[in-house]
Amino acid sequence: MIEKLQTGSRKAVQVMEQSQEQAQAVVGHSTESGTALETIAQAVDRINDMSTQIASAAEEQTAVSDEINRNVVQINDMANETASGAEQTALASQDLARMAAELQSVVGQFNT
Repeated sequence: MIEKLQTGSRKAVQVMEQSQEQAQAVVGHSTESGTALETIAQAVDRINDMSTQIASAAEEQTAVSDEINRNVVQINDMANETASGAEQTALASQDLARMAAELQSVVGQFNT
């Protein structure tokens, strides 16, 4: 009878030791999981920060592109105005040349 009690006690102790080892293993895995989750959370935070920076840079690039587009439109408008002014100047020069020729003809009549 005592042998049976001792055998049962030994088995109970072995089971308790195994349970303790398993509990320690579970605690170790839980700690590792917690560390992994912290690392993942930090990586997600960095990704979010980078995404925010990328979005901000894209907005700035859009603003710069819009400004460049406005400047190109203004340059085009100014070029058109310059061309129109040059055309008017050419017409005025032709009129002046015609008038100068007429004036020279009239002056020539007085010289004769």
